[in-house]
Amino acid sequence: MNASPGLLTRLCALALLTASGGLFASACADNESSLFIRQRMAVPATGECLVSCSPTEAASHGDAIDSAYAGSHIAKLLVGNQVVQRGDSDVLRTETSRVQLYEAEVRVSDMEGNPVNEGYVVPINGVVDPGTSSNAGYNCTDVLLIDGATMDDLRVQAAELRRDVEVLATVVIRGRTLGGQEVETAEWSYPVRVCFNCSRCVDTIPPVCCSGAAVEECEDLEELEQSCGGTRGPQDCRNLGQTCAEHIAGFGL
Repeated sequence: MNASPGLLTRLCALALLTASGGLFASACADNESSLFIRQRMAVPATGECLVSCSPTEAASHGDAIDSAYAGSHIAKLLVGNQVVQRGDSDVLRTETSRVQLYEAEVRVSDMEGNPVNEGYVVPINGVVDPGTSSNAGYNCTDVLLIDGATMDDLRVQAAELRRDVEVLATVVIRGRTLGGQEVETAEWSYPVRVCFNCSRCVDTIPPVCCSGAAVEECEDLEELEQSCGGTRGPQDCRNLGQTCAEHIAGFGL
């Protein structure tokens, strides 16, 4: 069958559109595979709370927060960059595959998938080096998993139910290569359990020492180890500026 010139033009345009659609789909797939969230870095229960940003270090598989002592919750996430190195010192070609992280989009839902909040976008920072032919480059960034407004809601729920409220924080991290290419991770979800007043709180003796009053004979609580982020642990009333009972009563729950 002989096709008219106009029909041939339309068929060529359709073929180009189909091919370009495949290219766009491929680009989107590459966009979400180039950058990825590897894990939430595990932190010690107490101590200096320092971690090393490496995929060989321990990962945490869920956080437990006492909303009586946390107004929000931040987690240190390990981000991987699979864009391979493109710089070449022999020909003075600069490296463009490093990724500058700039924002994270976070949604919080219950374990059945029902939204707890409308989601929010928060600024982040960090630079992730490019990968090699077989290994990704890695670096950490701090992400606000539960913001203040969401923590307020979860605090009320936990107080009313008198038990943990478990939620999922779903995160997408966005960055930009030094070559100007926008990249983002696929969605990554992480469980967080929120309670209210389930941690031990210690008052000094006499209690007036909790507010920082200059009393000669205040009980020494220096051996009380503070908990790290993402863990529940003992609280020192001197960090609250009041007795433990006064602090809890202040929520009115």
